[in-house]
Amino acid sequence: MVMMATAPHPTAGKLPLSLAPFQAAGRTVEPLFRDWLAAHRDVLFRWTMARATDADSRRAIAEVAVSIQRLRGPGEFLSWLYGAALQSALHAARDGGLPETALVGLAPELRSVLRLVAHEDMRPEEASALLAQRMGYVRSRLVQTRLRQRETVF
Repeated sequence: MVMMATAPHPTAGKLPLSLAPFQAAGRTVEPLFRDWLAAHRDVLFRWTMARATDADSRRAIAEVAVSIQRLRGPGEFLSWLYGAALQSALHAARDGGLPETALVGLAPELRSVLRLVAHEDMRPEEASALLAQRMGYVRSRLVQTRLRQRETVF
């Protein structure tokens, strides 16, 4: 058997090229849920404050909010605020329910997430994981959860 010397491959020793992300012509990139939520930050903060039962609770929420914004920045504040709203919805449901009137003024996607957490159809950890997802995924996940909820009722 005769061994033939071969020349090295032209790309040997080079780092692989990264591919550009594919985007269909005419389509805009869908925002992450976290980025979408940033536009609704003030409404969500007011909603969370309104869920506090007394002045001491509201003062504590306000102090923590200011501290987180100053020390960790707006991105961390948004994550904390979303978590606080989820916990507030969960506590409201355990204390007698989260009335639909309490959700007035919130965006439909946010109402759905809070409602699902309040009814314990979605764990707060699952809802928190949605922050890093695209809005299309979040909306489809909400629809899937609602359909699954309907199937168990019927």
